[in-house]
Amino acid sequence: MEKRKVVFLLATVMALAFTPCTFAQLGSQPLTAQRTLGYYNFDTGSFEPLRPAEQDTETPAVVPTTGTLVFNFTITLKSALPKNAIVICTAGGTVIETHYSTIEGGLGIAKLDSGNTYSCTVSMPYSWLLATPGSDKIILSYKAETFGALQVTAENGTGVSVMSTAERVSTQSPASIAVPPSGATTTEAVSVTL
Repeated sequence: MEKRKVVFLLATVMALAFTPCTFAQLGSQPLTAQRTLGYYNFDTGSFEPLRPAEQDTETPAVVPTTGTLVFNFTITLKSALPKNAIVICTAGGTVIETHYSTIEGGLGIAKLDSGNTYSCTVSMPYSWLLATPGSDKIILSYKAETFGALQVTAENGTGVSVMSTAERVSTQSPASIAVPPSGATTTEAVSVTL
């Protein structure tokens, strides 16, 4: 029995004495092995490391394409515009490229020309970073609408509220146009009947 205690004690001392050496070896090894990317060449029977990719050459800076789109609306109303109502026109242009897209827009308030005919002009300056302006297209959109103002007064006369309501609307999306040369002013004529 005494012999067993001595052998057990000796084994325990030996295990505790060599434990720091074992853990020291683990601490000196890297956690992940460095690997070289490559492939096995069957013709030569050797490992061929991959060569680093050539750095992409810098793409030239894109020069902004600038200009102004002007939309001249002629709006004819089928019936007279109610009191406290206005005619509003909006226009927009959208350009979509592989790596770039933009939406621009503008708003105008129409003025009475004569009878039930109104005119409205929307000027939309733009500055777009287009990589291929020579082949890009602008998708145009127009909208004309009348807004009426409705005044609501409380029964006791102490409160007044004014609300606007859209009465008549016309939206158009004609065919697209080519992007004009930089610095150009492009005019579009729009005829709308409400």
